[in-house]
Amino acid sequence: MGAMISTAELATIKGCTKQYVRRLAQTGKLPFTEKADAANNRKEYLFDIDQMDEKIRERYYNSKRKELEIAPTKTVEQQRSKAVSKPFEEYTENERQQAADWIKILKIWEMYRNKSNRKKADTDLLFVAKMQLEHPEIDISTDILYRKYAAFKNGDIEGLIDKRGGWNKGHTDIPKHILDAFMYFFLDERRLPVSRCYQLMIEWVTEFYPQDLDKIPSERSFRRQAEKLPQAVIALMRYGEKAMTDKYIPYIERMYDDLQANDVWIADNHTFDFMTYCDNGQKTHRMYLTAFLDAKSGVLVGWNLTEQPDSHSTLLALRHAIKRFGVPKSVYFDNGSEFLTHDIGGRGHRTRKTWNADDIPPTILQLLDITMHNAIVRNAKAKPIERTFGTLKNHISRVIETFCGGTIIERPESLKYKLKYGIVPEDDQIRAALEILIDGDFNVDEYGGKERKYKGMTRIEVWNESIKYTTFREAKDEDLSLLLARTTRYQKIKRNGVYIELAGEKLWYSAEDAWKYQGEEVYVRYDPAEYKTVRVYDKATDAYRFTWTLQTDLNVPYITNDPNEIAAGEKTIRAVTHAVHDYSKGLTASITEEQAIDFLTATINRAERGKDRFRIEKPTKFTPVFSDKFKADNPVLSDVDEVFIDIDKINNNALKRKG
Repeated sequence: MGAMISTAELATIKGCTKQYVRRLAQTGKLPFTEKADAANNRKEYLFDIDQMDEKIRERYYNSKRKELEIAPTKTVEQQRSKAVSKPFEEYTENERQQAADWIKILKIWEMYRNKSNRKKADTDLLFVAKMQLEHPEIDISTDILYRKYAAFKNGDIEGLIDKRGGWNKGHTDIPKHILDAFMYFFLDERRLPVSRCYQLMIEWVTEFYPQDLDKIPSERSFRRQAEKLPQAVIALMRYGEKAMTDKYIPYIERMYDDLQANDVWIADNHTFDFMTYCDNGQKTHRMYLTAFLDAKSGVLVGWNLTEQPDSHSTLLALRHAIKRFGVPKSVYFDNGSEFLTHDIGGRGHRTRKTWNADDIPPTILQLLDITMHNAIVRNAKAKPIERTFGTLKNHISRVIETFCGGTIIERPESLKYKLKYGIVPEDDQIRAALEILIDGDFNVDEYGGKERKYKGMTRIEVWNESIKYTTFREAKDEDLSLLLARTTRYQKIKRNGVYIELAGEKLWYSAEDAWKYQGEEVYVRYDPAEYKTVRVYDKATDAYRFTWTLQTDLNVPYITNDPNEIAAGEKTIRAVTHAVHDYSKGLTASITEEQAIDFLTATINRAERGKDRFRIEKPTKFTPVFSDKFKADNPVLSDVDEVFIDIDKINNNALKRKG
């Protein structure tokens, strides 16, 4: 069905009166349709233009072309193109759609021509006018129609596609220095919008190349150039190295097939996204979780809650994990100082060339026979535990009343009200609930790894299944306390004994007889959960020597009004002094008064025995030293520089004289 026209419009096209058109309709000479919603219940006729004769259709389409100001069809020189042998799949989606649309149009045109009784040329003009009216978005003329039809018959898909504008794809007429100026503003971490970069570029050209102002195209041209940039380049220049690496750089897929439970534990720290009261209930803060994750199963094997991540928290988390799941073969550490500590596993990437490796006692991991691996610096994606912390955020942090989010955007509006009126949980409440939340929720959640054979199993079920195929190493509590004891660097026993450093302060440990061993090189091991005693080991043999206690009596405030504090320290000093005196007396107790001789007399007696061995032997060859008077009296000897005494010759001459 074509366009529907009224009685008046058809009368104008035919050049007759409206009454004549109505009479033709009433007598059945013109096909019509009655208008359903005619005004005043009058009978009105509508006529389908496609059911009129070709002369009326031609007049109608010509009149519409004039109304729409459609340019008359221009005859252009017919261009013959060779059919391009190119697979249909290599064309773009837009090009394939163009070809399909033209094939459909050409088939409709063939049907239109076959139904017409007029000349083919007139029919083609009518069809083109009809298509221009109904589909103004299509560029069509009789010449274009004939060209497309020839390409269709020859199987030339290239001829059905509008290739205009594609010859210079990827090229631009924007002067290079102007485009570079735009890119200078656009590819910046301040991330200015294109419109602002365009304005600043114009200012730049005005300043340095005013003669080229007329060469600046529209903003849209620069927007197209920005859209052509690789996304990786935009991410690098506008969002930074990390954004580019996280989204556009290839990543390494880790293979877990040859890995078993307890083969690798991954350690890291996580800041909980909720607020709690400190133990004193006076201050709010965010707690930190030091955790160890089994790489095979994804089970959180051990953890420790702390106010500040440090090496003590790392050891407590490791102790908790080993007590629950045994001793791992290796651990995968971050590069933070809380992990790379000299006594836990060594300094790793933090080692300096100036440090002497021989001055470091055996580490805790060496004693436990655990291999340490370090993450690549600035490579967070190498640590799968980061994804675990994202899960903990949804499982734990978001269910706490004081959830604050990782960014200001995530922070709930009600947080300020809850903090103001004390609707805040305490640290002890979180500590008590943490084991239930992790073991009863996270560790029994569905395994999310890549191994299909564990599909449908929980994380703890995967660990239980995998541990069957490896050696399970377990340590007793008493052995674990020694193996996980912290170790100081080598030190010499000093006047106050040995020390450990805690929070920047030195804690001294000693015993009543510690003064005997001053100057000996040792190292100290201590339990981070118990500071009352330490174990002292020999540097040369690593043998255990002593267990010394904390000397609190020698730690006195600089200004104190308590005499007992000074008295306790003085008592310790007197006790050591008396012990030294008593030890000294015991060393000479066997010497009687008669045997106690004077030091000078003993020295003289020794010297007299040595006098017999005293003898001066002058060399036979020497340089004489003469005074000026002697040289004047004996001019023959004045030039003598060196004299040699032949002892053998002198002895022979003496024998001859004796006869």
